[in-house]
Amino acid sequence: MALREELQRAGLPAPRALVRLLALLRDSPETHLRLADVMRLAAQNELPTGQLGLARQLESLADHGLLGRLPTTEAEAVFDTVPEAHAHLIYEEDAQVVDLHVSPETLLAILRHALAAWPGEVAVLARLPARAAGSDASVDRTAADGGFHRPSGQGFPR
Repeated sequence: MALREELQRAGLPAPRALVRLLALLRDSPETHLRLADVMRLAAQNELPTGQLGLARQLESLADHGLLGRLPTTEAEAVFDTVPEAHAHLIYEEDAQVVDLHVSPETLLAILRHALAAWPGEVAVLARLPARAAGSDASVDRTAADGGFHRPSGQGFPR
């Protein structure tokens, strides 16, 4: 599907500059980009845009599902040019981010290996999607224990 049509299907206008930006992001060899990275790409490809306008465009693309947001503890947003849900490994030593497009079984095996190889040092961050109000899959965040507990009807382990 053409990028212009993809923007329109997502409910966004499709001016030439936004189509060019999305094409630039999709063609980038790096899939995890901060605003400064995108600004460099835009400048290298003579895509005229200011920092504030570019930040708004990136947020809009992410809000409409055309970019992902990398789950991170950093203050600065990191955008993922692969918007489909997938896992990441982040190596703190050099800040390398590795995409993991693997089955749930393989992901669990990778986590088991990492936990065994670095006992007490591995941090796992899971981004849980928002659910519609009234859904039985919603998470009760008001639990007395202050943490996450099993939503009704879901098979989450305790």
